[in-house]
Amino acid sequence: MDILVLKSFIPEIFLSLIILAQLLFNTHITNNLNFNFPTINKELFIQTFFILFCLFLLLLNLKIEGFFTNFLLCNEEGGRSIKLLFILCSLFVLTYVVKSFSVQKLNFFEFFYIFLFSILSLLLLVSTHDLLSSYLALEMQALCFYILASFKRNSAFSTEAGLKYFVSGSFISCIFLLGASLIYGSLGTLNFNSLNQLLSFKFEQELDYLTYFIVFGSSCIISTLLFKISAAPFHFWSPDVYEGAPLSSTTIFSVLPKVVLFSFLINWINTISTLSCFSSNILIFSGVLSVCIGTFFALRQKRMKRFIIYSSIAQVGFPVIAMSFPFLNSFISIYFFLIVYTLTSILVWGHYTLAYTCQQKLNSFLKQDSSLLFISSFGYLRIFKPNAMLSYTLICGYKA
Repeated sequence: MDILVLKSFIPEIFLSLIILAQLLFNTHITNNLNFNFPTINKELFIQTFFILFCLFLLLLNLKIEGFFTNFLLCNEEGGRSIKLLFILCSLFVLTYVVKSFSVQKLNFFEFFYIFLFSILSLLLLVSTHDLLSSYLALEMQALCFYILASFKRNSAFSTEAGLKYFVSGSFISCIFLLGASLIYGSLGTLNFNSLNQLLSFKFEQELDYLTYFIVFGSSCIISTLLFKISAAPFHFWSPDVYEGAPLSSTTIFSVLPKVVLFSFLINWINTISTLSCFSSNILIFSGVLSVCIGTFFALRQKRMKRFIIYSSIAQVGFPVIAMSFPFLNSFISIYFFLIVYTLTSILVWGHYTLAYTCQQKLNSFLKQDSSLLFISSFGYLRIFKPNAMLSYTLICGYKA
């Protein structure tokens, strides 16, 4: 293999090796009797933040493009830009994730390794130009998210969320494999470039039936990706899973994978551009349904997390509708929307985390037990007397 190909994948190689080194190092520390089994969540946050920052610098200075055999994995300038945006969002998300991680009194250092593994899988997904490699990257990301959803071991809701996510994710993986097998059986390849070239030709009349298998297989793959981004009517799993998962995991699910998954979906839509008449109908139907369901169902919610989740389902519908028109201006508007959506999602979940933290401090001051599970709980935000200054400082998160 050419050394330049390996150099183009230096960020992914660096991340995979550093995860292994970090795991061995911190496992040795936490299991060492001389340190009395310390809690190293703060140290792990600093390590993870430094790793992501180094990864961002590597991607920023990477000017080499390369690909594995038959474009199984491919690094190009457009993919590098998506990776830079994704790592930058990960840095912002990590600051709120570690806060909610400590607020919910979780003390499992494996959380940060699984978080880094999910980032690695999403980075590989950006580089995939083959259905086989994309399936492996999607499954690696899904396995990490299954664990993150059920990470709160003493919570029945978290366990239920992980189980629901696992069952529904396993079912949709079978749909992806069904679509890939139909396409491979019809065209004899899974490579995006080869598929695009083969689909540009018309089949002979004797082989016209292959078009139906290709359309059905492409629809299965599009349905899988719509499931991953929680677009209707494949959104049924997200409200229960996101609500039952710990707050730190919910923040990751809602923010991180959207940019990468939309990028992969755009890549697949460009691959089957000759079948746009079929894919556009699916995308328009899913987009309009997502906006309607997300908007009207959000009005009926009483829990805060479910309200935010349904609003994100509604927001996902807009880029899905724009994707049904495979033009350059549509794709530019989609990426612009995704940048704004990611920033607002980080702020929304960040403010919810800070409100959750302040509520716990207020509970300790007032010696009561209440939480911000319901939207109605935000109606009682006020300054208490006679210790108004002390209550105000507790709400703001400062020391009196």
